[in-house]
Amino acid sequence: MSYINIDEIFDTTSFTIDKEAHIVIDSKFCLACDHRGCECACPARCYTWSEDDQKMDFVYDGCLECGTCYVVCDQNAFTRWRYPRGGFGVSFRMT
Repeated sequence: MSYINIDEIFDTTSFTIDKEAHIVIDSKFCLACDHRGCECACPARCYTWSEDDQKMDFVYDGCLECGTCYVVCDQNAFTRWRYPRGGFGVSFRMT
């Protein structure tokens, strides 16, 4: 059995970016978070906490749509979490 390193997955991945984000967060809920689980757990590194701005930034165009952030967020920070509209989002090419 062969395994792929998460950092290597981007070599076999492409994205069709939608102008509308499929995931939206309200970073005011992140202020109460003491672990920043989404930032730590996201394999695509889409989340970045800004200490200066006291704000969680999210960049959806590299999202792998795995749902990890939704599972680890215990602050209910998501105002929307859904898969991208048809034809948009990630395309894995594992051959």
